[in-house]
Amino acid sequence: MKEDKAKQELKSAEELHRFEASMMLGQNAIYLFITGTLLGAIVNKDTTKFNGIGIAIFGILLSLAFTFIAHRTGTNLRGARNRAEELCKPLGFKLYSSMYRAPKNMFIVGKNVAMFICLIGTILWILVLLRILLG
Repeated sequence: MKEDKAKQELKSAEELHRFEASMMLGQNAIYLFITGTLLGAIVNKDTTKFNGIGIAIFGILLSLAFTFIAHRTGTNLRGARNRAEELCKPLGFKLYSSMYRAPKNMFIVGKNVAMFICLIGTILWILVLLRILLG
């Protein structure tokens, strides 16, 4: 009975891992699409200074929100993977224990890349806002 419970928990951890990985990819795609759309609105010659300021502030807030979302999604993703890996060992499964794991000191992992993209977007929007205010 205990083994059945562990298998069921492993199945749940695997589902959560897949879900969070898909969420991270989808969130990045949505963020990049919205940012591109907002940038298109900014460079439009019909955009007034007042509208440009509003769009830039919205872009900053959007980028910060997506940074926090990426952090949370990455934390959930790592937690699900770690739990699945723990459950694989006693059950004799090798799916998660044989997967490649980035070294602990490696910066370029999914969560950090997603957060980096959003932080670069935040800096971009701050620069856009400054350009509108000073130019």
